[in-house]
Formats: sequence, C-alpha cells, structure tokens
Amino acid sequence: MDPDVIVSGAGPAGAFAAVLLARAGVRVTLIDRETFPRHKLCGDTLNPGGLALLRRHRLHEPIEQHGLPLDGMLVTGESGVRISGTYGPGLVGRAWCRSALDQQLLHAAASAGAEVRTGVLVQEPYLSHAAGRVGGVRLKTGDGRSEVLRARWTIAADGRRSRLALALGLIRQPAQPRRWAIGTYASGVSELGTLGEMHVRRGHYIGVAPAAGGAANLCLVTADRAGLHDPAGRLWAALH
Repeated sequence: MDPDVIVSGAGPAGAFAAVLLARAGVRVTLIDRETFPRHKLCGDTLNPGGLALLRRHRLHEPIEQHGLPLDGMLVTGESGVRISGTYGPGLVGRAWCRSALDQQLLHAAASAGAEVRTGVLVQEPYLSHAAGRVGGVRLKTGDGRSEVLRARWTIAADGRRSRLALALGLIRQPAQPRRWAIGTYASGVSELGTLGEMHVRRGHYIGVAPAAGGAANLCLVTADRAGLHDPAGRLWAALH
C-alpha cells in the first residue's frame, strides 16, 4: 500500500516530521540515501528552543541525560573583541553528537510506525500529470533498481541541495560553492567551558563546542578555498 506522505531526507527535520505524522496515524515513508548511523559535519549543539520542541514531543530524554550543558554563547572578533551571553535563568542548551541525534530520531520515527528506507536515493519528483502536481518520487534502491513510490503528499527535507526542490525550480544553487566547511574533534582544548564559541575573523569563522570524553568539536567555515586540499592543515592554520 502506498503511503499517505513521503518524507525525503532523514535528518532532524525529516525524521521529526515523520515522527509527528506517524504518531497521528498517517502512513508515512521516510527515505534517505545514507545508511545510519552516519557522520555529518555539524556543530553538535542544540539551543534551549530546540530542546523545548523535543521535550514537548517526548524526544528529549537521551539528550538531557547524556548531552553536555551549554549556558550560552561566546563570540569573538578581530582586535580582541569578546561578547558573551547566557540563555537566562532555567534555560540550558546541550552539546550532543549529530550522529546520535539522527539515530535517535530515526528510531523514534520507526517506533511510531513510519516505514524507514535508508540507502535509497530519491532521484526526482514523480509528477502526476492527471492531477497536475507532485504525486510521489522516483527512487534508486541500493541494488540499483528504479522505482516509483506514490503518495498524496511529499515533503522535501533533503537539505539545501534538495533534488526535489531543484527539480521543481523552488530553489537555485550558485555555479560553484561560496563557502567551504571543515570539521574535526580534538582533544587537549584548554579553557573550554559551558559556552558555545564562535570566533569570527576576516574571511572565515570557527565554531567550538564541548564534546563527549573531554573532546571539542571544531568547525571552520571559510570563503577562501586555498589550502582545502589539506583540510587538517587549513583548519590548524585558521586556529593559529
């Protein structure tokens, strides 16, 4: 039986949508080209608003039990400028590994009754000419088979380079990337407290957040592609 709703993309947005739909009794199929758990470049933090949303839908317990507390943000600029702010009394964020969050929400969607299909590529929307609208998606399965999956509603939660949104002309992409991101986990980062950090410099910025086991999540976003052939060296140069 065809689902009522197809969700393309099993990241936090897509998996969360699938959880809510399945709990409401909707037949939903959640699809992602990756297999899980998977590594995803991310700052690995949730602010109090995001946590409140997860708490409202009973999806918060693993994060609040095992995530590291974040009380606010520290932002620095050139010439020694420093601005810090806390979330306020009773409000806290959490540092929580993105791969763990993805896996948690994927499991919640399946537990709620959603069909979860990973390792399956959504190639393009299936257009129902009779109805004059999107009627599902065209897929390529892990073994190379092509398939059309029909549904009344289709949700494109497959990221900023969404195949569905691009095919329908809903978004446009620049001819080449305008920014590049490099991330890693590092040990021995001193003076790392309960504030997430954003260090803004000319042409790039670096995000820092605590991670499990006393490590730190480091992410560099830059508009300069020089040195990207050596990501570790490029990140190290930016840190110094």
